[in-house]
Amino acid sequence: MVMQKRKRRNNKFFSVMLVLVVLGCLVVIGRQEYEIYRLKQEKAATEERIEALNAHKARLEEERKRLDDPKYLEKLAREDYNMVGKNEVPLFIVDEKKTAQEPQ
Repeated sequence: MVMQKRKRRNNKFFSVMLVLVVLGCLVVIGRQEYEIYRLKQEKAATEERIEALNAHKARLEEERKRLDDPKYLEKLAREDYNMVGKNEVPLFIVDEKKTAQEPQ
């Protein structure tokens, strides 16, 4: 009778320890799976950013090539810096609505 109680107690102890070990393993595996998920999300975001940067780089390369064209440079100078060529008369259009609204 004493032997059966001891065996039951040992079986119960073994079962509790087995459950604790399994739970511990599940926790460790769960953390690792979450870390893998997080790293995959980070990788996807990084790849997206790389694609955007490559597209931006391509646009800059195109702009750099266009800057070698004298006609494009002239267009930029006229539009962005209000420059005029030789023998040209500058013409400025004044918006009357804006000048009327400005405080004096």
